[in-house]
Amino acid sequence: MVYCISGIYLNHRHDFNPDYKIFTNDFRVELDQKQHYSDDEIKHIVESVRKDVVYKKHYVDKQGDIKVFIANGEVFIDPETGEGTMRYLQRRPLIFGMNKLHKSAIGSLWKWISDLMAVILLFVAISGLFLVKGKRGLLRWGWWLTIAGFIVPLIFVILFV
Repeated sequence: MVYCISGIYLNHRHDFNPDYKIFTNDFRVELDQKQHYSDDEIKHIVESVRKDVVYKKHYVDKQGDIKVFIANGEVFIDPETGEGTMRYLQRRPLIFGMNKLHKSAIGSLWKWISDLMAVILLFVAISGLFLVKGKRGLLRWGWWLTIAGFIVPLIFVILFV
């Protein structure tokens, strides 16, 4: 089930980030315009928007806007208007772990366990060909379905790879 669910998420990795969800908070603060802001001032502003944010550092760019680096994200503040935007990533709780397992990204021991599971799934697929008897068995419908199972991916490889 882990491979099925995480496989669906990974198939759509170009449509959205399967490991992280991106949050955006727009906010408004009262801020004096000046050339330099202390770390404590900016940290206080960022924490007023969201308490659990970890401030790293900030700078004022050439246009006078404040860019703040936070853990897993960033904050932009326009000192003239006091308007700001906070964007940060948050792990998808269960899916993040399942995707790491699917990609075998947790160590060499898991890679071997993953290979063993793949061999077991291959055995289940091959033995399943011979379990059904009669008109839906391998010698009738099963044969055509097996051929289709090879031809459809082959067509996509030829056309798109």
